[in-house]
Amino acid sequence: MSLQDWVMTDGKQRAGGQGTVEKVRHKSDGRIGALKRPHEIRSTERRYRFLTEISGLRAMAANGVPTVLEANELEWTNPTAELYLVMDFIDGSTMQDLVQKSPPTLDQGIAATRRILEILEIGHALPLRHRDLKADNVILRAEQWDDPVLVDFGTASFEHPDVDFSTPQGIELGNRFLRLPEYAPGGEHRDIRSDVAMAAGLFFFMLSGRAPRMLVNANGLHPHEVDPSPIRPDLLTDERWPKVGKLLRIAFQHRIEARFQSAQEFSTRLGQLNGKNFVEPDDLDAAIARFEEVISSATGRERSEAGPAMEKASKSLYDALSATWASTGLQQGGQGPTFKNGGDSNEFYCLVSILGQEDPAVAFRHKIELLDGRLRASWTIDGGEPRIEFQGSSADGDSLRDALIGAVRKISSNVIQALTYKLTPPATLEGFFE
Repeated sequence: MSLQDWVMTDGKQRAGGQGTVEKVRHKSDGRIGALKRPHEIRSTERRYRFLTEISGLRAMAANGVPTVLEANELEWTNPTAELYLVMDFIDGSTMQDLVQKSPPTLDQGIAATRRILEILEIGHALPLRHRDLKADNVILRAEQWDDPVLVDFGTASFEHPDVDFSTPQGIELGNRFLRLPEYAPGGEHRDIRSDVAMAAGLFFFMLSGRAPRMLVNANGLHPHEVDPSPIRPDLLTDERWPKVGKLLRIAFQHRIEARFQSAQEFSTRLGQLNGKNFVEPDDLDAAIARFEEVISSATGRERSEAGPAMEKASKSLYDALSATWASTGLQQGGQGPTFKNGGDSNEFYCLVSILGQEDPAVAFRHKIELLDGRLRASWTIDGGEPRIEFQGSSADGDSLRDALIGAVRKISSNVIQALTYKLTPPATLEGFFE
């Protein structure tokens, strides 16, 4: 097998940042493929990247990427060898072209994004990071939105434990479709969360027809928040749009710790747009009024942005627990929700006892902490082991509050059980006379 076994079929050649691609046919068996040849074949770095691209495609085993039909990547150390890759030809349109020709519905956009995230998750487990997601690098097979194929892994990151070479430090990666701060020279170039943010950029592109370009503009606004809105009017009137906007706000956070932490996390939240609420309702929840959704701005510093959500979630839990205990004939003293540690935590504690009695009492303590762009809510009873109730992005105050309100019954039950235990007399008095 060799490059001479393949001939061009249409005479068209597509040039990209890493090489040229053309449609070819095998002389003997008639197979149709896409032939890619890299630029700057004498550059060791470029040749190593070509090795990485083909190795990554082989490792993915056609799970959302083209099948490798033939390649000579093992010649990457020979500067005189003409490197080439023949891969499965994907018959379809790029996302760039199809969005302009036939923009997707919201459901189609969600389906395409979730499939892209599924493909990324398979790669991240290898680990393989694409690092160059953009509308030109996604082909919709047969122009079907639920069958995207990721192409052009020319700047991908894939480990080669048996190869003694690494790309130079201090270079800039990424593309102009969505410039990520961590891809700047000296930044973190191998984080899976970068791919997840770029997948969100593709989702935004499907809804607007525009490249997102930057996570935050000069006015502190995310791509979907600018005025006039770039989102198609028919999507803005969809009842799901407010939730979609919040998911994009999380995905487009400047701090990588505040974004979705995995492809699976983002995909799960997208799937919930058409499903049930994040917290299963029960009789108690039905009796508690829904609080207004947290309104936060992308322009504030991290504390000022997360603070209102932390305070509202903490107060909501405090009020709900107080009402539950009061309806059960209990009283509680202590300290209401208050910020501590310079605003990095919001805490309260309650001493719960029978109405009119101070002893025995159960000490309940709750804390919401802001840690490196993440929110964590935990609680303890009588100084026991902390129970984690929520962990998520500092931009996702709504889910924090929903998780805590959804835990009211569980927390109330644990406190009442602890108090009941203290009130229960021993089965025998023998111990008192020993």
